[in-house]
Amino acid sequence: MPYQFDPSSHRYRDLETGRYVRQVDVARVVDEEVSRAEVRLKGHARLLAQGKIDIPEFQTRMALSLKESHLRVAAIGTGGTKQFTPTHYGKIGAQLKKQYKFLHGFGQDLAEGKLTPEQALRRAGSYAKSAKTSFFESEFTSRGKYGFYAKRLLDAQSRHCGSCISYQRLSWTPVKDVVPPGVDCECGGRCRCRLVYQKRTYAGMRF
Repeated sequence: MPYQFDPSSHRYRDLETGRYVRQVDVARVVDEEVSRAEVRLKGHARLLAQGKIDIPEFQTRMALSLKESHLRVAAIGTGGTKQFTPTHYGKIGAQLKKQYKFLHGFGQDLAEGKLTPEQALRRAGSYAKSAKTSFFESEFTSRGKYGFYAKRLLDAQSRHCGSCISYQRLSWTPVKDVVPPGVDCECGGRCRCRLVYQKRTYAGMRF
């Protein structure tokens, strides 16, 4: 099904029906990519456990898979790679730098025999969720350019870290003044905060 991105509304349009794609459907596509990334990352851990690759090769493969996944979900949040700016790349790079640091520690723990194969498998898979942070960072960067406002709401059915509680915004706030989910919070890629958007027009506010 063909889709086209509309930068001014920051939404995807179904070219067959002419309707906008629901935000929940976009989120589902992001979750599907995260799930595929988890499978790939766990696959690297299985190869390591089987002795088919060594720790440096494992780290290299993990880093490459993470980079590819972050770029894919960031493109979804931005409206495609053609919409990327140096700011987008900078924020994606900053998130990847954090993950590479964690990956270095992961490799050290493996070298010191601190992890069982099962623990290593779970830990490798857990990195996949970090890509969602690049999605939100890229989406925020693009929406901020077009004058969007946002509310950041807590999921009533989830537990939230102290940072997320402090980042909550119940009134319409310029996107540039809202902290994207998963950024600078203890939850990281597991963050369950919810976002809603409005865009300011000459006539006032509209959804």
